[in-house]
Amino acid sequence: MRLQTVLELADALPPEVRPDLSPDPISALIPPERCSLEEYLEAFQVTVATLQTEEALERAAYELCEDAANENVIYMEIRFAPLLHTQLDLKPRDVVAAVLKGMHRAEADFPIRTGLILSALKPEGTERSIEAAQLAAQFFGKGVVGFDLAGPERSYPPQIHHEAVEFAHAAGLHVTIHAGEGCCPEQIKEAVDLGTERIGHGVYLFKNPATEDLVAERGIPLEVCPTSNLQISGLMETYADHPLKRYLDLGIKVTVNTDNRLMSQIDLTHELEAVTEAFDLTREELERILLTSAEAAFAEDRLKGELKEKIKAKFAD
Repeated sequence: MRLQTVLELADALPPEVRPDLSPDPISALIPPERCSLEEYLEAFQVTVATLQTEEALERAAYELCEDAANENVIYMEIRFAPLLHTQLDLKPRDVVAAVLKGMHRAEADFPIRTGLILSALKPEGTERSIEAAQLAAQFFGKGVVGFDLAGPERSYPPQIHHEAVEFAHAAGLHVTIHAGEGCCPEQIKEAVDLGTERIGHGVYLFKNPATEDLVAERGIPLEVCPTSNLQISGLMETYADHPLKRYLDLGIKVTVNTDNRLMSQIDLTHELEAVTEAFDLTREELERILLTSAEAAFAEDRLKGELKEKIKAKFAD
């Protein structure tokens, strides 16, 4: 979200539900440069509080697409946890419909294509994760492309929510699972065993060579978020400490993503520049990352083909 939008939406809320942004809104919304995953997630309490109406949800989705299009993003998958946005009595279906409305409106105004991934939160009960998966299935083919498990890792292994993941698979949804973001390399193996098609972050993958080999063998892409990983993982002091280059050299599929543009104060251009500089990536390596992103997209083959052709044309220019 744009900082100004958060402030405007927060100011418009009734006093009894308005998040406390005093004395410094920035400190409430932007986690420290080094923090735990749990500390990073605290800032979401503020943004989620401001996104409890259809108008606010549509606006946030539209502005995100506009900002991405303005830095030449041609395809973006947005993920959020819809069940967090029912505090003012919005129905879950209305929450998803509002976000899709903003995305579709942006697609009409800007040269960008989008897909929506609905997340279930690991600390919540299985009934909630199954509800999120069912909600994703209702909107599959109408803008929703996948299902995700996200949230704190310690004490919340993905296997807890196997029923929701199995439902998503049976419904034909694509599945991605956050694993190995701030700890717990064993959870990456769990995600693989659950049939995930992509792994959210996977920073700790190198801690388990057998799983690392398995991910490489099965061609499961990692959704790497360099700045967020630097903030949260506890493994790095600089971008050059990120295992991204190790994974590339091992033939593991890597994509570069933003995680959260507001909380990490970045955009995709920054992330690509950061890893290119840190690892002295060649044009060929950078092109491979972007082509991998297109191939890993939860999109129809025709659209993925179009994306890959656009990427190749730009690098050939």
